[in-house]
Amino acid sequence: MQRYGRSRINPNVPDVNTDWYAQIMKSHATQQNHSLSVLGGNDKTSYSLGMSYFDQEGLLEAKNSYKRMNLRASIDHQANSWLKTGVNFNVSNGTRYIADDAAWFEAYHAVPILPVYDQENYNYLLAQGQTNASNYASAQLLGYRGSQNPFFPLVYRDNRQDIRKVLSGIYAELELIPNKLTFKTNYNLSMMFLKGRNVGLPYYATNQTNRLLSTISSSRTTDVNQFWDNTLNYSDTFGDHNLTAMVGTSYRDEWYDYLGASAEDIPVNENAWYIGQTKSEASKNADDNAERLHGISYFGRVSYNYKNRYIAYATVRVEGTQKYQETWGTFPAFGLGWVVSEEDFFPDVDLINYLKIRGGWGKLGNDKIARQDGANTTNPVFLAIDDTQVDGTKTTSTFGYLGWETVTGTNIGLNAEMFNNRLSIEADYFVRDTEDAAIPVSLKLQAGSVLRNVGIIRNSGFEMVGSWKGKINNDLKYTVGANISTLKNEVRDLYGQTYIDGGQAEFRQRSQVGEPLLSFFGYEVAGVYQNQAEINSDPVAAANGLIPGDFKFIDQQREGEEGHGVIDDDDKVFLGSYIPTLTYGGFVGLSYKNFEFSMNIMGQSGNKILNRKRGEIIWTNDTNFDADLATGLWNGEGTSNKYPSAAGLRKGWNQNFSDYFLEDGAFFRIQNIQLAYNIKGEKLIGPGMPDARIYVTAEKPLTLFKYNGFSPEVPDGIDRQFYPVPAVYTIGISLKF
Repeated sequence: MQRYGRSRINPNVPDVNTDWYAQIMKSHATQQNHSLSVLGGNDKTSYSLGMSYFDQEGLLEAKNSYKRMNLRASIDHQANSWLKTGVNFNVSNGTRYIADDAAWFEAYHAVPILPVYDQENYNYLLAQGQTNASNYASAQLLGYRGSQNPFFPLVYRDNRQDIRKVLSGIYAELELIPNKLTFKTNYNLSMMFLKGRNVGLPYYATNQTNRLLSTISSSRTTDVNQFWDNTLNYSDTFGDHNLTAMVGTSYRDEWYDYLGASAEDIPVNENAWYIGQTKSEASKNADDNAERLHGISYFGRVSYNYKNRYIAYATVRVEGTQKYQETWGTFPAFGLGWVVSEEDFFPDVDLINYLKIRGGWGKLGNDKIARQDGANTTNPVFLAIDDTQVDGTKTTSTFGYLGWETVTGTNIGLNAEMFNNRLSIEADYFVRDTEDAAIPVSLKLQAGSVLRNVGIIRNSGFEMVGSWKGKINNDLKYTVGANISTLKNEVRDLYGQTYIDGGQAEFRQRSQVGEPLLSFFGYEVAGVYQNQAEINSDPVAAANGLIPGDFKFIDQQREGEEGHGVIDDDDKVFLGSYIPTLTYGGFVGLSYKNFEFSMNIMGQSGNKILNRKRGEIIWTNDTNFDADLATGLWNGEGTSNKYPSAAGLRKGWNQNFSDYFLEDGAFFRIQNIQLAYNIKGEKLIGPGMPDARIYVTAEKPLTLFKYNGFSPEVPDGIDRQFYPVPAVYTIGISLKF
């Protein structure tokens, strides 16, 4: 029992070993995608029409799917020698059923000794007249906390979204001076209408595992964006000199509107799933929100080259937005290039056919933040009305003064073509400083934080892309390519602050000068206390009441230094970052007569993932956890120096944030494999027959990683139990008439 942290045996435990993930997931799910395109026109007019249908089943044993129909059309018309116009239109209508994410959390923690169904309890409930009786088993009948059965959130939840999107655009292009001066105006409109309905159905399994009244939340979201761009382009060539110039404006109008409502106790009949059908008027609740933003940009660009040998360009962009108190930002950029291979002194050899050296510097503005970023303070107030004191509250919003977050980038690189243009290489070294970075700053007198421009963040690294094209003979041709990128993320300045904490208190992240942004910050584990003698010889263990099987944290203070012999906040260190330091990819393509084969790979390394699920064991007592942890737990001297004992998992000392919770985020993935066969219909069958392409594709068929989770691709490096990335296998045919 030492291995599992318990010393008692429950004779009533069912003789089952439930694999919950296998139970809630389908072995496979189908996906179909059909499309039809028609192209046509004449010397003045061209058009394109198309439609597509997409149908995807989800992987969960629940109402979990997505269907979409899409129609599109575009037409371009050359009205005369100086005017060209065009219009495009795209409309889609989709329906999505979303499974409850809580099922993933439940499946991870659910005890395997619980069966999926409990027919005996179900029959008992029916005999008692329980109309909403559930036949799913609840772990509470075994003495556990919570139901621990993921089928409760899966089966008794119906979450539907109806999504309609409209994208349209119109443009006109005027040639003011033939082959030199052109004006273009372009207007685009995007509209999204989302209707949401989330119903929780009533059920009863135990007096604690139940939903006595049905629930419903309904929402309507409208998102409308308008963009109007105008550009004036000039180009001219005089002798060996080539000049292009462009000026323009860009206007955007973004409108968002939300209305939501909720209620309880609606009929279980799907036709009556509306707020107005509730039997409980008191349960009705409503909320709405709206936002409208305007932005405008003025920009210009000039580029020049001499003999296609010496190249220079300069741009400037003035941006205006309502999101910041500092409305306007100015962002210049310039670049230089030298095509060395065009010089007279450059040897005319097959080794290097083309060589260009280039460099650039520029600024970009970022306004991709929430407009109403702030914190509310609620204070009591007392009003005298008719000589009577009335209690109330006053809400005050606190906002940080925000200006533009500016990215200043510098890069130097080269482009080369070698060996009769078979080898292509592109290499860059870059430094990008995000100045006045908008970072959440904790409020001193209340909970919460506001965004403020309080930092400089540097990203620097090296990027290289290469490809080789060749052939064995006229029938067998190939292409191989690879890319690699390094990245160093570093906080350069916090404008006088020593550090800024982020994340949750239980899983602290810290931004500090010289370290990556929002690095994980906690204790380093030196090992596990193995025996009582080791405990007795360590004053830290004795002072904290530790026993064999508990973690041994590294005391960062040397003997004689203040704080030595005590584990406290001064012993916390930076444990790693969620940002990869290396990413890479590769490509190979082969063609043999009518056959084609291609494969893409990708990967990353140098990052850490916070396995938050392990950190929540202390709050989900007596539950399941991953196999690596279960089999690696300390259960006696010498059995493990990596993981604590089972009893220690729930001990506050061992739940202090440390590198125990962090895992390697590196992975290698085959991103895509495709094998295709091309058929020339006219040659194979006869005149008038379409060309065909038959193909089989595997998307993400293989991912190799060490992390103890479904996927190493975790947003922000914190695994809160995300939906796994599925592999998709496709058989298809494309016909061209």
